[in-house]
Amino acid sequence: MSRTDQLATLLQRTRLDRLARLSWRGLLVLNYHRFGRPTDADDPDLYSCTPEDFAEQVRLLSDRFEIVPAGSTEWQHGGPARRIAITVDDGYADQMLAAEILAERGLPGTFFVTTGFVDRPHHAWWDEIAWLTRQPVDLPPSPWLPDGLHPTSATQFRKVVNAAYKAKAGTQGEEFLDALAGWTGRPRLDREKAADSWMTWDDVRKLRGMGMEVGAHSVTHPVLATLSAERQADEVTGSVERLRAELDERIDLFAYPVGAKVSFDERTRAVMAESGIRRAFSFYGGVNDRSGGRDQFDIARAGVFSSHTPAVVAAMGALPAVLCSPAKHA
Repeated sequence: MSRTDQLATLLQRTRLDRLARLSWRGLLVLNYHRFGRPTDADDPDLYSCTPEDFAEQVRLLSDRFEIVPAGSTEWQHGGPARRIAITVDDGYADQMLAAEILAERGLPGTFFVTTGFVDRPHHAWWDEIAWLTRQPVDLPPSPWLPDGLHPTSATQFRKVVNAAYKAKAGTQGEEFLDALAGWTGRPRLDREKAADSWMTWDDVRKLRGMGMEVGAHSVTHPVLATLSAERQADEVTGSVERLRAELDERIDLFAYPVGAKVSFDERTRAVMAESGIRRAFSFYGGVNDRSGGRDQFDIARAGVFSSHTPAVVAAMGALPAVLCSPAKHA
Protein backbone atom coordinates (compact mmCIF):
# COMPACT_ATOMS: atom_id res chain seq x y z
CA MET A 1 0.00 0.00 0.00
CA SER A 2 1.43 3.38 -1.01
CA ARG A 3 1.84 6.24 1.46
CA THR A 4 -1.02 8.04 -0.27
CA ASP A 5 -3.26 4.99 0.21
CA GLN A 6 -2.22 4.80 3.84
CA LEU A 7 -3.03 8.48 4.35
CA ALA A 8 -6.41 8.11 2.64
CA THR A 9 -7.31 5.10 4.78
CA LEU A 10 -6.24 6.87 7.96
CA LEU A 11 -8.29 9.94 7.10
CA GLN A 12 -11.43 7.89 6.58
CA ARG A 13 -11.01 5.54 9.55
CA THR A 14 -10.38 8.38 11.98
CA ARG A 15 -12.94 10.65 10.29
CA LEU A 16 -10.22 13.29 10.06
CA ASP A 17 -11.20 13.83 6.43
CA ARG A 18 -14.24 15.71 7.73
CA LEU A 19 -11.91 18.21 9.42
CA ALA A 20 -9.36 18.25 6.61
CA ARG A 21 -11.89 19.25 4.00
CA LEU A 22 -12.73 22.35 6.01
CA SER A 23 -9.17 23.59 5.56
CA TRP A 24 -9.42 24.90 2.01
CA ARG A 25 -11.55 27.28 -0.05
CA GLY A 26 -12.04 27.34 -3.80
CA LEU A 27 -12.53 25.00 -6.73
CA LEU A 28 -10.74 21.69 -7.24
CA VAL A 29 -11.03 20.47 -10.82
CA LEU A 30 -10.39 16.75 -11.25
CA ASN A 31 -9.49 15.48 -14.71
CA TYR A 32 -10.20 12.03 -16.12
CA HIS A 33 -9.47 10.42 -19.47
CA ARG A 34 -10.49 6.82 -20.13
CA PHE A 35 -12.71 4.37 -18.26
CA GLY A 36 -12.14 0.63 -18.32
CA ARG A 37 -9.02 -1.43 -18.94
CA PRO A 38 -6.41 -0.94 -21.69
CA THR A 39 -5.85 -3.29 -24.62
CA ASP A 40 -2.57 -3.76 -26.47
CA ALA A 41 -3.55 -0.85 -28.73
CA ASP A 42 -4.09 1.63 -25.88
CA ASP A 43 -1.81 3.82 -23.83
CA PRO A 44 -2.35 2.46 -20.29
CA ASP A 45 -1.49 5.84 -18.76
CA LEU A 46 -4.72 7.27 -20.25
CA TYR A 47 -6.93 5.02 -18.14
CA SER A 48 -8.17 6.82 -15.05
CA CYS A 49 -10.31 4.06 -13.54
CA THR A 50 -12.96 1.45 -14.21
CA PRO A 51 -16.60 2.57 -14.43
CA GLU A 52 -17.22 0.82 -11.12
CA ASP A 53 -14.46 2.74 -9.38
CA PHE A 54 -15.64 5.97 -10.98
CA ALA A 55 -19.14 5.40 -9.59
CA GLU A 56 -17.65 4.95 -6.12
CA GLN A 57 -15.43 8.01 -6.48
CA VAL A 58 -18.42 10.09 -7.51
CA ARG A 59 -20.42 8.78 -4.56
CA LEU A 60 -17.68 9.64 -2.06
CA LEU A 61 -17.08 13.09 -3.54
CA SER A 62 -20.75 14.03 -3.82
CA ASP A 63 -21.34 12.97 -0.21
CA ARG A 64 -18.62 15.37 0.92
CA PHE A 65 -18.62 18.30 -1.52
CA GLU A 66 -20.75 20.27 -3.93
CA ILE A 67 -20.10 18.90 -7.43
CA VAL A 68 -20.29 21.74 -9.95
CA PRO A 69 -19.76 22.28 -13.70
CA ALA A 70 -16.21 23.46 -14.33
CA GLY A 71 -17.13 26.11 -16.85
CA SER A 72 -20.30 27.74 -15.61
CA THR A 73 -19.60 27.93 -11.89
CA GLU A 74 -18.17 30.98 -10.20
CA TRP A 75 -16.36 29.72 -7.13
CA GLN A 76 -14.90 32.95 -5.78
CA HIS A 77 -18.03 34.35 -4.16
CA GLY A 78 -21.06 32.99 -2.32
CA GLY A 79 -22.29 29.46 -1.82
CA PRO A 80 -20.30 26.58 -0.35
CA ALA A 81 -16.63 27.40 -0.02
CA ARG A 82 -15.36 24.03 -1.27
CA ARG A 83 -16.42 22.92 -4.71
CA ILE A 84 -15.27 20.08 -6.97
CA ALA A 85 -15.67 19.85 -10.74
CA ILE A 86 -15.22 16.69 -12.80
CA THR A 87 -13.75 17.07 -16.28
CA VAL A 88 -13.07 14.45 -18.97
CA ASP A 89 -10.73 14.95 -21.95
CA ASP A 90 -10.42 13.71 -25.54
CA GLY A 91 -13.80 12.28 -26.62
CA TYR A 92 -13.30 8.52 -26.24
CA ALA A 93 -16.49 6.48 -26.52
CA ASP A 94 -15.99 4.87 -23.11
CA GLN A 95 -16.47 8.30 -21.55
CA MET A 96 -20.19 7.97 -22.18
CA LEU A 97 -20.21 5.50 -19.27
CA ALA A 98 -18.91 8.25 -17.01
CA ALA A 99 -21.57 10.65 -18.28
CA GLU A 100 -24.27 8.10 -17.50
CA ILE A 101 -22.93 7.61 -13.97
CA LEU A 102 -22.97 11.35 -13.36
CA ALA A 103 -26.42 11.76 -14.89
CA GLU A 104 -27.86 9.00 -12.72
CA ARG A 105 -26.90 11.06 -9.68
CA GLY A 106 -28.06 14.31 -11.25
CA LEU A 107 -24.49 15.64 -11.27
CA PRO A 108 -22.73 17.72 -13.93
CA GLY A 109 -19.51 16.91 -15.74
CA THR A 110 -17.48 18.84 -18.30
CA PHE A 111 -16.32 16.95 -21.41
CA PHE A 112 -13.63 18.35 -23.70
CA VAL A 113 -13.86 16.91 -27.21
CA THR A 114 -11.08 16.61 -29.80
CA THR A 115 -13.22 17.20 -32.88
CA GLY A 116 -10.91 15.58 -35.42
CA PHE A 117 -11.27 12.22 -33.69
CA VAL A 118 -15.05 12.47 -34.11
CA ASP A 119 -14.98 13.66 -37.73
CA ARG A 120 -12.23 11.33 -38.95
CA PRO A 121 -11.71 8.52 -36.43
CA HIS A 122 -8.09 7.46 -36.18
CA HIS A 123 -5.78 6.26 -33.45
CA ALA A 124 -4.38 8.94 -31.17
CA TRP A 125 -0.64 9.48 -31.36
CA TRP A 126 -0.15 8.38 -27.74
CA ASP A 127 -1.95 5.08 -28.42
CA GLU A 128 0.18 4.54 -31.52
CA ILE A 129 3.32 5.17 -29.48
CA ALA A 130 2.16 2.69 -26.83
CA TRP A 131 1.60 0.07 -29.54
CA LEU A 132 4.86 0.71 -31.38
CA THR A 133 7.00 0.66 -28.23
CA ARG A 134 5.63 -2.52 -26.66
CA GLN A 135 8.91 -4.27 -27.47
CA PRO A 136 11.76 -1.79 -26.79
CA VAL A 137 14.58 -1.73 -29.33
CA ASP A 138 17.55 0.50 -30.03
CA LEU A 139 16.40 3.73 -31.65
CA PRO A 140 18.91 5.62 -33.80
CA PRO A 141 19.69 9.33 -33.39
CA SER A 142 17.01 11.49 -35.01
CA PRO A 143 15.64 15.04 -34.87
CA TRP A 144 13.31 13.87 -32.09
CA LEU A 145 15.85 11.79 -30.15
CA PRO A 146 19.25 13.35 -30.94
CA ASP A 147 21.14 10.74 -28.90
CA GLY A 148 18.96 7.82 -29.90
CA LEU A 149 17.45 5.57 -27.23
CA HIS A 150 18.58 2.25 -25.81
CA PRO A 151 16.05 -0.35 -24.62
CA THR A 152 14.81 -0.04 -21.06
CA SER A 153 11.65 -1.31 -19.43
CA ALA A 154 8.63 -1.07 -21.73
CA THR A 155 7.01 1.52 -19.46
CA GLN A 156 10.06 3.78 -19.26
CA PHE A 157 10.78 3.33 -22.98
CA ARG A 158 7.22 4.41 -23.84
CA LYS A 159 7.41 7.42 -21.56
CA VAL A 160 10.67 8.67 -23.09
CA VAL A 161 9.35 8.31 -26.64
CA ASN A 162 6.10 9.98 -25.63
CA ALA A 163 8.00 12.90 -24.11
CA ALA A 164 10.09 13.24 -27.29
CA TYR A 165 6.92 13.43 -29.38
CA LYS A 166 5.40 16.10 -27.14
CA ALA A 167 8.55 18.21 -27.17
CA LYS A 168 9.56 18.08 -30.82
CA ALA A 169 6.98 16.48 -33.11
CA GLY A 170 5.25 19.78 -33.86
CA THR A 171 3.81 19.56 -37.37
CA GLN A 172 5.80 16.39 -38.08
CA GLY A 173 3.80 14.01 -35.92
CA GLU A 174 2.98 11.59 -38.74
CA GLU A 175 6.60 11.56 -39.86
CA PHE A 176 7.63 10.77 -36.28
CA LEU A 177 5.22 7.82 -36.07
CA ASP A 178 6.22 6.47 -39.47
CA ALA A 179 9.88 6.62 -38.44
CA LEU A 180 9.09 4.92 -35.12
CA ALA A 181 7.29 2.11 -36.96
CA GLY A 182 10.33 1.60 -39.15
CA TRP A 183 12.75 1.56 -36.22
CA THR A 184 10.67 -0.90 -34.17
CA GLY A 185 9.62 -3.09 -37.08
CA ARG A 186 5.98 -2.94 -36.02
CA PRO A 187 3.16 -1.80 -38.32
CA ARG A 188 1.14 1.23 -37.37
CA LEU A 189 -2.36 0.59 -36.05
CA ASP A 190 -5.12 -0.03 -38.60
CA ARG A 191 -7.01 3.24 -38.97
CA GLU A 192 -10.24 1.43 -39.86
CA LYS A 193 -10.32 -0.16 -36.42
CA ALA A 194 -10.35 3.20 -34.65
CA ALA A 195 -13.96 4.17 -35.31
CA ASP A 196 -15.38 2.40 -32.25
CA SER A 197 -12.89 4.14 -29.96
CA TRP A 198 -14.42 7.60 -30.31
CA MET A 199 -17.71 9.33 -29.67
CA THR A 200 -20.00 10.16 -32.55
CA TRP A 201 -21.66 13.53 -32.95
CA ASP A 202 -24.87 11.91 -31.71
CA ASP A 203 -22.94 10.98 -28.54
CA VAL A 204 -21.73 14.56 -28.12
CA ARG A 205 -25.29 15.83 -28.44
CA LYS A 206 -26.38 13.18 -25.95
CA LEU A 207 -23.88 14.58 -23.46
CA ARG A 208 -25.65 17.91 -23.60
CA GLY A 209 -29.00 16.16 -23.26
CA MET A 210 -27.74 14.54 -20.06
CA GLY A 211 -26.84 17.93 -18.62
CA MET A 212 -23.10 17.81 -19.25
CA GLU A 213 -21.00 20.77 -20.33
CA VAL A 214 -19.06 20.41 -23.58
CA GLY A 215 -15.85 22.26 -24.40
CA ALA A 216 -13.21 22.19 -27.13
CA HIS A 217 -9.93 20.26 -26.98
CA SER A 218 -8.42 21.16 -30.41
CA VAL A 219 -8.86 19.42 -33.77
CA THR A 220 -5.92 16.98 -33.75
CA HIS A 221 -4.62 17.16 -30.14
CA PRO A 222 -1.18 18.70 -30.82
CA VAL A 223 1.02 20.35 -28.22
CA LEU A 224 -0.06 23.87 -29.11
CA ALA A 225 3.09 25.68 -28.00
CA THR A 226 5.13 23.68 -30.55
CA LEU A 227 3.07 25.17 -33.41
CA SER A 228 3.09 28.57 -35.09
CA ALA A 229 0.52 31.11 -33.95
CA GLU A 230 -1.38 30.51 -37.18
CA ARG A 231 -1.51 26.76 -36.68
CA GLN A 232 -2.56 27.22 -33.06
CA ALA A 233 -5.44 29.41 -34.22
CA ASP A 234 -6.50 26.75 -36.74
CA GLU A 235 -6.56 24.09 -34.04
CA VAL A 236 -8.50 26.20 -31.54
CA THR A 237 -10.99 27.94 -33.81
CA GLY A 238 -11.49 24.79 -35.88
CA SER A 239 -12.56 22.77 -32.85
CA VAL A 240 -14.68 25.57 -31.38
CA GLU A 241 -16.50 26.26 -34.64
CA ARG A 242 -17.10 22.55 -35.27
CA LEU A 243 -18.68 22.10 -31.86
CA ARG A 244 -20.76 25.25 -32.26
CA ALA A 245 -22.08 23.94 -35.59
CA GLU A 246 -23.00 20.52 -34.20
CA LEU A 247 -24.49 21.68 -30.91
CA ASP A 248 -25.95 24.97 -32.13
CA GLU A 249 -24.73 26.81 -29.04
CA ARG A 250 -21.89 28.97 -27.85
CA ILE A 251 -18.69 27.09 -27.00
CA ASP A 252 -16.39 29.11 -24.78
CA LEU A 253 -14.49 26.47 -22.80
CA PHE A 254 -11.18 24.94 -23.85
CA ALA A 255 -8.78 22.38 -22.37
CA TYR A 256 -5.18 22.50 -23.54
CA PRO A 257 -3.97 19.23 -25.10
CA VAL A 258 -1.41 17.67 -22.72
CA GLY A 259 -1.90 20.70 -20.47
CA ALA A 260 1.60 21.03 -18.98
CA LYS A 261 2.99 24.50 -18.32
CA VAL A 262 5.07 24.27 -21.51
CA SER A 263 2.11 23.11 -23.62
CA PHE A 264 0.71 26.62 -24.05
CA ASP A 265 2.23 30.08 -24.17
CA GLU A 266 1.35 33.75 -24.61
CA ARG A 267 0.54 33.15 -28.26
CA THR A 268 -1.92 30.47 -27.15
CA ARG A 269 -3.54 32.84 -24.66
CA ALA A 270 -3.94 35.41 -27.44
CA VAL A 271 -5.67 32.79 -29.58
CA MET A 272 -7.98 31.96 -26.66
CA ALA A 273 -9.03 35.59 -26.37
CA GLU A 274 -9.51 36.01 -30.11
CA SER A 275 -11.60 32.82 -30.29
CA GLY A 276 -14.00 33.93 -27.56
CA ILE A 277 -12.81 31.39 -25.01
CA ARG A 278 -13.91 32.41 -21.54
CA ARG A 279 -12.07 29.79 -19.51
CA ALA A 280 -9.16 27.51 -20.51
CA PHE A 281 -7.93 24.59 -18.44
CA SER A 282 -4.41 23.32 -17.87
CA PHE A 283 -3.41 19.91 -16.47
CA TYR A 284 -0.41 20.03 -14.17
CA GLY A 285 -2.03 19.92 -10.75
CA GLY A 286 -3.14 22.60 -8.34
CA VAL A 287 -6.34 23.93 -6.83
CA ASN A 288 -8.09 27.21 -7.66
CA ASP A 289 -8.40 29.35 -4.54
CA ARG A 290 -10.85 32.16 -3.87
CA SER A 291 -8.35 35.00 -4.10
CA GLY A 292 -9.70 36.16 -7.45
CA GLY A 293 -6.26 36.30 -9.01
CA ARG A 294 -6.46 33.11 -11.07
CA ASP A 295 -5.59 33.40 -14.75
CA GLN A 296 -8.79 32.48 -16.61
CA PHE A 297 -6.63 30.95 -19.34
CA ASP A 298 -4.87 28.67 -16.84
CA ILE A 299 -7.53 27.08 -14.65
CA ALA A 300 -5.77 24.37 -12.64
CA ARG A 301 -6.73 20.71 -12.88
CA ALA A 302 -5.40 17.64 -11.07
CA GLY A 303 -5.39 14.23 -12.72
CA VAL A 304 -7.02 11.03 -11.53
CA PHE A 305 -5.06 7.94 -12.56
CA SER A 306 -5.55 4.19 -12.39
CA SER A 307 -3.32 4.03 -9.29
CA HIS A 308 -5.84 6.16 -7.38
CA THR A 309 -8.35 4.16 -5.37
CA PRO A 310 -11.75 5.72 -4.56
CA ALA A 311 -10.46 6.43 -1.04
CA VAL A 312 -7.47 8.31 -2.47
CA VAL A 313 -9.72 10.42 -4.72
CA ALA A 314 -11.83 11.34 -1.69
CA ALA A 315 -8.63 12.26 0.14
CA MET A 316 -7.60 14.44 -2.82
CA GLY A 317 -10.77 16.41 -2.22
CA ALA A 318 -10.04 16.69 1.48
CA LEU A 319 -6.39 17.72 1.10
CA PRO A 320 -5.96 19.20 -2.37
CA ALA A 321 -3.04 21.42 -1.39
CA VAL A 322 -1.12 18.26 -0.46
CA LEU A 323 -2.40 15.55 -2.80
CA CYS A 324 -3.16 17.70 -5.87
CA SER A 325 -0.20 20.07 -5.78
CA PRO A 326 1.83 20.51 -8.99
CA ALA A 327 4.79 18.79 -7.31
CA LYS A 328 2.66 15.80 -6.32
CA HIS A 329 0.92 15.73 -9.67
CA ALA A 330 4.19 15.62 -11.57
